[in-house]
Amino acid sequence: MTVEEAIAIVEQLLERGRLTRAQEIVFRYAWEGKTYLEMARAVTYDPGHIKDVGSELWRSLSQALGEKVTKNNLQGVLKRTAQRQQDISTSSTLNFQPFTNYTNWGEAIDVSQFYGRTTELETLRQWIVKDACGGKQRARVVTLLGMGGIGKTALSVKLAEQLQGEFEYVIWRSLRHAPFFDDKVTECIKILSHQQVTTLPASPYEQITCLIEYLRKSRCLLILDNFDTLLQQGKETGCYREGYEPYGELLWRLGETQHQSCVLLTSREKPTEIAALEGDDLPVRTLALSGLEVAAGQTILKLKGLSGSEDETRQLVECYGGNPLALKIAATSIRDLHEGNIACFFAEGTIVFQGIGNLLEQQFKRLSTSEQQVMYWLAINRGKLSSTELQTAFTSILPKPKLMSVLESLRWRSLIESNTGGFTQQPVVMEYVIKCLIEQVCEEIVTESPQYLLTYASMQAQAKDYIHDSQIPLIVRPILNQLRITLGPADRLEDKLGRLVRKLQNEKLHLQGDGVFGHGEWEMGHGTGG
Repeated sequence: MTVEEAIAIVEQLLERGRLTRAQEIVFRYAWEGKTYLEMARAVTYDPGHIKDVGSELWRSLSQALGEKVTKNNLQGVLKRTAQRQQDISTSSTLNFQPFTNYTNWGEAIDVSQFYGRTTELETLRQWIVKDACGGKQRARVVTLLGMGGIGKTALSVKLAEQLQGEFEYVIWRSLRHAPFFDDKVTECIKILSHQQVTTLPASPYEQITCLIEYLRKSRCLLILDNFDTLLQQGKETGCYREGYEPYGELLWRLGETQHQSCVLLTSREKPTEIAALEGDDLPVRTLALSGLEVAAGQTILKLKGLSGSEDETRQLVECYGGNPLALKIAATSIRDLHEGNIACFFAEGTIVFQGIGNLLEQQFKRLSTSEQQVMYWLAINRGKLSSTELQTAFTSILPKPKLMSVLESLRWRSLIESNTGGFTQQPVVMEYVIKCLIEQVCEEIVTESPQYLLTYASMQAQAKDYIHDSQIPLIVRPILNQLRITLGPADRLEDKLGRLVRKLQNEKLHLQGDGVFGHGEWEMGHGTGG
């Protein structure tokens, strides 16, 4: 038996239906009888990672074959498996075909290392497969909703691997680069028609009709990852970019039309069609992803090589809200800057690294002006605010219905959290927003064109004493420190602030109370020369 024949058998047996690149490397070298250390040297991989990949592969094959598979007995087991397949085929008593369905994974990521999410996977299985057995409507459209890095893509691939035996077709596609509607729907129909259909009607409505007909004929799981790239930025969530409106029509039709398939979206923002059609007992459902459980987050930290006590690792996981990508980025920086010591990291007092900042910036720049204002208010307050408190915080009156729409939009984007106590942000989101505010205010002071400085200052007059006290070291002093760096000598800073005050006085603009940037702190900043 050649190694290629062996790989063909293995890919029939695996739940995913194919070997990852790392698995194929390990398999080929194991077939040649090489040790893990020899493999690692040959491909410049970490020996520990190579061993982990091999262990997981042998475990999967052992489960599939019902007998123990190791690196050492691999050839003997697969040769016996091939002989059994041949005997069964010859006798025509049973065809050895573990899978008769068709899978097309596109750009799906490798999820061989997947942690937690057992509850979410079971919920999705219930919606997509089991509800039909219990008398409920089986889900036709499911949205995985969550902020960037929370693990939507990985969960969608893992779910598809687990459910592929329930479907005739599994198609996974990324929308990361915002493909045009007719290109993507044509691609899907070609797959479902086995390339029999190569051209479609010009009308998006007719294209959707054609797609739904195939979703009726066969049970298909179609996954569209990164749906939010089709939506506009700078407006409240759910509005499509120009030219991408047919995707919205597709969601309406998929949700309202009877068919036996399921379309699963992953998105940072909830499309308006989903919001209108979803319900607990309806065929359109949304699963909002929160962070990983602490144990799963701690596993990520351990694999990244961090050292720390149980309490320290728990605190780190909670600090980033269990966001897997944020944890990986933070862990890499902690490993590189603090030799993997979590306690040293916390002593530094900052939790927003460049990678995490970029992750949050992608979402923050998509917000409307009203959404950004609410995010700033929540970050300045640092505690929970009710909708009434938020409304009174605005310098210009914001109608209650408009505010509630903004809050709902931010919830759909997974950027704020709410309960009976009010609305708030995760710590890493809060620190990022404060960082943005500090940068913006510093720029306005340097250019002597205050807008944020005036807009958000009145919040301080309404803040509780303990919040007021926390804002001085967290907001005011960082602004002064940054201004000292930018403007240089203390007299330049004093001159700049003096001109700004006179400008405001001349324009008859003033702040009630001391504002966020209280007189006492400013005087400390430039009056002492320190």
